[in-house]
Amino acid sequence: MSVSADAKVKTTPLGGKVWFCALFFGLIGQIAWIVENMYFAKFMQDEFVDEAWATTLMVALSAIAATAATVVTGAICDKTGKRASFVSWGFIVWGLTIMVFALFPIDYSPEQLNGLVAGIVIMDCVMSWVGSSANDAAFNTWVTDMTDTTNRGKLDTILSMMPVFAMVIVFVGLDSLTAKGTENWWLFFVILGAVPIVSGILGLFVLRDKPDIPKNPNPHFAKDLIYGFRPSVIKKNKMIYIALAGSGIAGASMQVYMSYLINFVERTLGMRDYVVPLGVIIVCAAAIAGLLGFLMDKFGKFHFYIPIVILSVLGTLSIYLLKFVPASAILGILIVVGIVTMASELSISGLFVSSFRDYIPKGKEGCFQGIRMFLFVMLPMIIGPAISNAIIDKYGWYTADPLTGEVMLNYPYEMFLGAAIVSVFTIIPAIIVMRKEPELRARLIAERDAANATETGDSTDDVSDFVTDQPENAKEIAVDIAPESDNVAQTADTPTDDDKA
Repeated sequence: MSVSADAKVKTTPLGGKVWFCALFFGLIGQIAWIVENMYFAKFMQDEFVDEAWATTLMVALSAIAATAATVVTGAICDKTGKRASFVSWGFIVWGLTIMVFALFPIDYSPEQLNGLVAGIVIMDCVMSWVGSSANDAAFNTWVTDMTDTTNRGKLDTILSMMPVFAMVIVFVGLDSLTAKGTENWWLFFVILGAVPIVSGILGLFVLRDKPDIPKNPNPHFAKDLIYGFRPSVIKKNKMIYIALAGSGIAGASMQVYMSYLINFVERTLGMRDYVVPLGVIIVCAAAIAGLLGFLMDKFGKFHFYIPIVILSVLGTLSIYLLKFVPASAILGILIVVGIVTMASELSISGLFVSSFRDYIPKGKEGCFQGIRMFLFVMLPMIIGPAISNAIIDKYGWYTADPLTGEVMLNYPYEMFLGAAIVSVFTIIPAIIVMRKEPELRARLIAERDAANATETGDSTDDVSDFVTDQPENAKEIAVDIAPESDNVAQTADTPTDDDKA
């Protein structure tokens, strides 16, 4: 039975409960993360230190804490074979750490400033540790358990939309609590802390692990902590790292401007009422990204890498070019280029993350979440803000707020030019992953069908034909990047001397 690499395949149904838990906890996790990703930066900039170095330091240290937490908790998830309990209890504690920020005063004496800034940075790291344990380690491992190559593109693309949906929810419902002159930061943090607490309690009753998850029998837990960083593991599973490098470069591009986005819109563009335009951008971008995710699963991801990377570069470059557009025309153009930029960024995340999941060897779903955080989150959150820090120092300017008279830093358009330049480098891992994708897809679909046939007792003749008669088009397209084969089922699970030790 010959199957074209472009042929449609039947996607594995996830079921209503899995969809609900994935979308619900994915959204709640991002509502909590929106505090760290954007509002802690706004809190620091508006109330304490309005200089790029403070935000850069906070983002970098919290990224390091988040990565360390994911490494530890991911290994624990594999060791215990449990994910759901770490998600539920983690969300509860996560909410409590967010509420702690309600205790920081915005009326303080000059001699208190350094202590308050240090306290905010430390608590941001604590919150990031707890949040990453629950979300980036346990929840992402749970998602990997529940999906396969025929439904990951769709689910991961939809999950990549959750940050922007969370942004809209927080903007519409709570942003007014953070407005200059009417600050109610304490209430903002209490409400947003309560959201993951309630969700975690609900998770104790509805979130369940996939049956029969194997426990990692390795008695040397310390070795599992560095599993994804070991040279032998990297050599055997190199496509995991290439896929994550792609998502990491795209993430670094986004981080060049993300921490300053709210104040860029308010201060530089002069838009106070941005909720409606932002809603239009998010709804349209989500619809486009969702459609692309569906098509990725149906036809394979091969056709999507290059066009989406190009659109990402053009989108961020177009926002920079708004610098030369008359003020009266900015809003309409911003909506269009905003849709292109956001849709492409969501799709890039879905592409690379779903490819990363495809290559994870069985039984190591948790251990590889740490390297995911290192390449996909920590490095981008260090590199991106460092680039923006240099850009802001060179091109930023100060003006007086027309409402309060306060002197404020205006964040420059050049942030988006820097983001576009960074995004260009995504093309390198995109080409490599794209070339290997048809071969990987054919193998994983064959493995899925063989497993289904075994479970149902059906004849495996067709499946055997599918495995032995590999798609000719896939063979022509797939290019062997290195002498070793990235065989998930065989090579990745073969123990090395380090594994046996």
